[in-house]
Amino acid sequence: MWNSVCANIFSDCVEKLNEKNIRYFILRNYEGLPESNDSKDVDIIVEPKKIKEAKEILLDAYKKNGIERVYKVRFGNVHCVHGMSIKRKIRIHIDLIAGYFAKGYEVYKFDALYTHTQDYKNFRVLNEFYNGIMIYIYKQFGYKKPVLKKEYQDEICKTFEKYPDEFERELVKLTDERFASETVEKIKEKDFDGVLKDSKRLTKKLRRYVRRKRPLKTLKYSIIFFLQKVWRIVFIYRVKARVCAVVAPDGAGKSTFIDEIVKQLDYYYVNSPDEPRMHVYHFRPTMLPNLGEVGEKAHVMKQDKNFTDPHRLKPANPISSFFRIAYYTFDYIFGYMKCVRQDVHYDRHVLFDRYSYDFIVDPKRSRLNLPRWIRRFFVFLTPRPKIVYFLDASADVIYKRKQELSKEMIQELLDGYRKLAKGKKRFKTLNAEQEPEKIAEDAVKLFLDRFTTEL
Repeated sequence: MWNSVCANIFSDCVEKLNEKNIRYFILRNYEGLPESNDSKDVDIIVEPKKIKEAKEILLDAYKKNGIERVYKVRFGNVHCVHGMSIKRKIRIHIDLIAGYFAKGYEVYKFDALYTHTQDYKNFRVLNEFYNGIMIYIYKQFGYKKPVLKKEYQDEICKTFEKYPDEFERELVKLTDERFASETVEKIKEKDFDGVLKDSKRLTKKLRRYVRRKRPLKTLKYSIIFFLQKVWRIVFIYRVKARVCAVVAPDGAGKSTFIDEIVKQLDYYYVNSPDEPRMHVYHFRPTMLPNLGEVGEKAHVMKQDKNFTDPHRLKPANPISSFFRIAYYTFDYIFGYMKCVRQDVHYDRHVLFDRYSYDFIVDPKRSRLNLPRWIRRFFVFLTPRPKIVYFLDASADVIYKRKQELSKEMIQELLDGYRKLAKGKKRFKTLNAEQEPEKIAEDAVKLFLDRFTTEL
């Protein structure tokens, strides 16, 4: 929710950029600024040589206006800076973009774009024509599955209706006459499904145009973009991963807690409910299918889909148990590499609903019939979440909520989790007898303390 504090941050930032003679312009959805903002974030294109100074100005504006913590992440030339204050329940997301690149390709140089900017209130914006052209190009260029929201379609149509000749000439310059003519006809008919079907052709033609126009610079920035991506998702993905798990006996309120923490983190990271930033896994990464599913396909067993009683089946024999725990551990190790690496690539949080610690505390759930030391060894092999939330409550309270397990079994599980959590920094014990909102608030504070930077 954009409020007066966000307005002050934006105003302080652009005022300082103006004062320092740093060239910049605001991209799209600027009409209500600084007082209001209908978008999730604000994109500020900054002259590339001044990006470091611009970041310092933005962070100073955050700090001056009471923002306590920031989360910074970089994608190529895009520097995303999230500001958060739990005390005041404030969130803001501003992207500083060092020139307008798409995966290392610069269709328009910053200097050229800046000549097409104009004053709007006390900041700079692109003129109407280039604003529409940029939406058409950069909301498709390089995307595997581009999406043009209704507001973007309307903006493209409005630009074309007002500047039809200029629009077509620009497309001819960037692509070719045939492609430009076909695209213009689709826009006239508002056939944006057809426009999107041509997005791969558009990307191919734009890449050819940029390589022809700036071959050495394009090669340089394409390599830099590729190396940044490889470095992030291959070499340091474990460092960048924001992985948490929640453990507790059934009835402690895990599902409600997960729903609430997802909602609160989406608030602070400025994400809409239809695009949640949290990827929730159930028990394991599930790169491998459930053993029951494998057995059913092999016609050696029927898959049990009755999940109301977690201890409904007897433990397997030791040999079968060993195979079972090895199978799950393999999924944790290699599934983590595959799935969590992908989450890092898309800058998602990760939350496991239960984790391999259940092998130690609740082996009956996985039908394990093995000595504790063997189970502990396999848990030791699995990747460790950076935060493990343990929802603690009395056995009476949990049993009252859910009678899937006996009160004695609930107490046994609670004792097991408490023993496991004792003295371990990654385990965070939360009072599950509180209201779900309060439990999630405590968890969010721990999350932000761990994964964001204090100003």
